[in-house]
Amino acid sequence: MMSSRLWTVAATTVLLLSPAVPAAAAPTDPGLSTAYLDDWGRGGYLNDSNERGDVVGTLNDENVNTQPVVWPRDGAPVRIGVDRGYPTAVNELGDVVGDNWLWSNGQLRTLAGPSRQMRAVDINDRRQVTGTIDPDSSGVDRMFLWQDGRFTTFGPPAGMRGHPLSVNNRGEVLGYLTNASWSVQQGFVWRAGRMTILKPLLGGNALTPRAINDRGQVVGYSTVAGSEVLHAFSWQDGRMRDLTAGHPAEAGLAWDVNNAGDVVGNIGSKAVLWRGGKVVDLAVPGQYTYATQINERGDVAGWATSGDPAQNRVFRWRDNRVVFSEGYNTVMGLSLTGIDGSGRVVGMIDDLVFPPRPARWVAEAR
Repeated sequence: MMSSRLWTVAATTVLLLSPAVPAAAAPTDPGLSTAYLDDWGRGGYLNDSNERGDVVGTLNDENVNTQPVVWPRDGAPVRIGVDRGYPTAVNELGDVVGDNWLWSNGQLRTLAGPSRQMRAVDINDRRQVTGTIDPDSSGVDRMFLWQDGRFTTFGPPAGMRGHPLSVNNRGEVLGYLTNASWSVQQGFVWRAGRMTILKPLLGGNALTPRAINDRGQVVGYSTVAGSEVLHAFSWQDGRMRDLTAGHPAEAGLAWDVNNAGDVVGNIGSKAVLWRGGKVVDLAVPGQYTYATQINERGDVAGWATSGDPAQNRVFRWRDNRVVFSEGYNTVMGLSLTGIDGSGRVVGMIDDLVFPPRPARWVAEAR
C-alpha cells in the first residue's frame, strides 16, 4: 500500500458521501467489526498508516486541543510530544514526520534546514523525508528531500508551482505541478536531481497522480481533450498507459498501487482491480462502490452504498470474497486511510455534526 494517507497534505481529502440516487439492494455479508480509536472520546483525525498496522493522526484532548499521536499496531495511542501540528506520514519502521519534525524511537528531532517555514509530507523506509519550503521574498517555492541532516532542494519548472506527495524507497519523489491559475496540472517524478514530467493523457489539461510504488510505477487519473470524462492511468519508465481505454463514457479513477503492480480504482460506478494486464470486477454489491486502498498481500479496501445513507459501508475484498461493516445512519461520511498487511482497514467516520471519529475495521473470524 504505497499511498494510504488522506490528502490533507495536498489539495484533496477523500471524503466519500452518499450520492442522491434511488436505493438499490443493500450490501450483504457483514464481517467487519468497527473499533473506534478515539479512546479519549472527543474525536480526531487519521492521516496515514503502514503495512504493519501503525496509524498516525491527532486526537482532541480535554481542552479540545489537537494532540499528534501514533497508534501502535496493538495498543493505546501514544502522544508524539509536539504541542501543535499534524503528523503526515509513517514508514514501516514506525518513524513519523509532520511539519518540521521527525519522531523516531520515541525521540523527537527537528529537521533544521533552510530558515523559511517547511512542511514534511512523507517519509520512506530509508528515513528520507520530502516536503515543501515556503517561498522566499522573490516568490520562488522549493521542495526538498532530507536524509541524515542533509537537505537537497529542488524547484518546479519556470512558471509552475510544485506540490510533493510521497517518496518511495528508491528515493523517487512523486508530486504534481500547477500553473498560477490551476488551469494546467501535471505530475512529476523527481530523483537524484532530475525531474520527469507526467503530462495529461490525449491532450488533456489536468493529471492527478495518486500513488507510486517501489518500482517507480505511478497511478492516478487524467482529463483528455474534448471530454469531461476522467481516465485512469498507469505510468512507468516514461510509458503512459490508459487503464480505461475502451470505456470512453465511464469515468476511470486509479487510487492506489502495491509493489506487485496491482492497481485499484473505479470504472464508472464499479470498484475494480487492474492485475496482470486485466481488469477484475471486484463484484462488490451496491449502487456505487469505490476501491481506494490495497496492501502488499493484494487485499482491497473501499466503500460502498446502495444509495441510502444508512447503508454506507466499508468493505474488504480478499481472494474474491467481500465482507462489509455495519451500515451507518444519518448523513454519514466515510474517509479511508489505509489497509494493513493483516487486512485491517483504518479511516474515519463523520456524521457531519460531531468531530470525526478515527476507526479500525477488523474482519471477524469465520
